[in-house]
Amino acid sequence: MKKTVLKTLAVLVLGLSFASCTKKSTTTPTTPASTTPAFSATIGSTATTFSTTPANLGASDLTITETATNYTISVYLPVPVSTGTQPIVAAGSSGAYVILQTPSGGFSSSTSGSITISSYNTTNKTISGTFNCALSGNAGTSITNGSFANISF
Repeated sequence: MKKTVLKTLAVLVLGLSFASCTKKSTTTPTTPASTTPAFSATIGSTATTFSTTPANLGASDLTITETATNYTISVYLPVPVSTGTQPIVAAGSSGAYVILQTPSGGFSSSTSGSITISSYNTTNKTISGTFNCALSGNAGTSITNGSFANISF
């Protein structure tokens, strides 16, 4: 009987010692990328954050139009949209272009620049990218640091 008790205790001690040796995870959980829509740009020297509304995907272009207190920006992208960098051309031309308007009737249109589409997700129907452009008109002369993320369409 004494041997049975000792064997049982030995098995318990070994079992507990192995159970306490389990390796703890050392991986750090990753924070998922934000999916919150955002649109911002610097107009001249004024950094501006815009409200976000869904873009409009038409037969010939995808139009992102966002509004802030003093400005409305419309970014026109030819369909089919793809990731990568492309030139911004004069408004109304074939290609990507930008229109800037003010509530008082000011109007400027792109003359040159570039836009980079970093993500065009047709499954989730979102688009993200950056842009900069020179403008002609009385609403502003340049847009720098243009950025849009997770804009739905």
